[in-house]
This record gives sequence, structure tokens and C-alpha cells, in this order.
Amino acid sequence: MGRARALTLALLAGAALAAPAGARSGAAGATAERLAATRVLLDRLRASGRAEAAVRTIRPDPLGAGTRVVTGRLALEPPHFARLDLSSGEQLTLRADGGDWLQPAARQLVRAGARSAGVALAWWGVLLESGSGRFRERAAGPRSFVLTPADSDAAGPPRVTLGAGGLPERIEVEDAAGERVTWRLAAWRFRRPRGRAAFLLQAPPGYDVVELP
Repeated sequence: MGRARALTLALLAGAALAAPAGARSGAAGATAERLAATRVLLDRLRASGRAEAAVRTIRPDPLGAGTRVVTGRLALEPPHFARLDLSSGEQLTLRADGGDWLQPAARQLVRAGARSAGVALAWWGVLLESGSGRFRERAAGPRSFVLTPADSDAAGPPRVTLGAGGLPERIEVEDAAGERVTWRLAAWRFRRPRGRAAFLLQAPPGYDVVELP
């Protein structure tokens, strides 16, 4: 379960970066000031349609033996698409209507519907609507910001640290067990969008498909 949480948190944090501010908040998002934590990324996503980055997810080892690292590549497209391809062969996607998780070791594809993706949607709000007035930003060091909902003091809010070019290079979040997970991003590239089909996974022959509501 620790590995599953690490992978999920990595993708949720990434999906939170995928859409322009105010994409789901109507006119309020169009007039609210954008936050420094996401301004450069969202501007470049608007211009290109797709962002890609190399990722390293780092979390404490559940057995207490240092840390565990998961590497892969992240792809983001507005308004609500994210995909994580891992060196292990695992693939994860998130969409507004759910998501998929391909697990070669278990020879299965887990397909989640909108209900099971509810937690993901909640995480998306942290950065997806960062310019809508629903979130506040607090400086936490040089090029580092903590984002929290404007109407609450949520525990373990994400901390976003920007690189020299203004793009996120580290996101730190707290998982359900209270452990701090660090997500490092590097080698950002911006390309033309591939659309929804690039975020729908298909089960290879011989794989089981597990459907969640």
C-alpha cells in the first residue's frame, strides 16, 4: 500500500498542475490574480497545450530503511489530464471522469470511474484553480510557496518550490499516513497536445480488468 500511495500522490500532484487557473471556476477565475507557484507553468501550457517532465518520487521506506524512490515521466494537458509512465512499466492516468492504472507485475488494468477519482479531483483543486480566488499562497522561502484553500486550514498543504526558470522543480505533500512525500521535476518540455486518447489505457491480451465505480 505504501508504493500505491506514493505513485498516486505523485500523479495527483502532477494532475493538479495540468489546467489553466479558473478552468472550472467560471468568470471568477478569469479575473482573480494568478499565484506565483503556477504562473509560468500555466502560461507555457496555454501556449503549447502539453507539458512533460522527468519525475522522481521520494518517500520514507515503510520498513525504516532510508527512502524509496520511484522514477518516471509525467505528461500534463489542460484541462484535467495527467499521465505517469514509470521505469517499472507501470502507467497511470487521470481524467475528470476517472483514470487508469496498468500494473504489469499483477497483469491487470485498474479502471476507476468518477466516484473513485473523487480524491484526485480534490487534489486537482489545489493548483488547477490556483487563480480562482479559492486558494491562498504563502511564501515559505526563496521560490517556495505553500498553497491552502482560502476557506480552511487543511493539514499537510502542498509546498511548491520553483526552479530558476519559474517552473516547479519540487512538490512536497503529506500522505494519509502523515508521511512527507517529495516529488522532484526536471527537464520540462512543452509540445503540442495529443488529446484525450493519450490518457486512456488499454489492457494488453491476457490482463484482467478491474472496474471501480
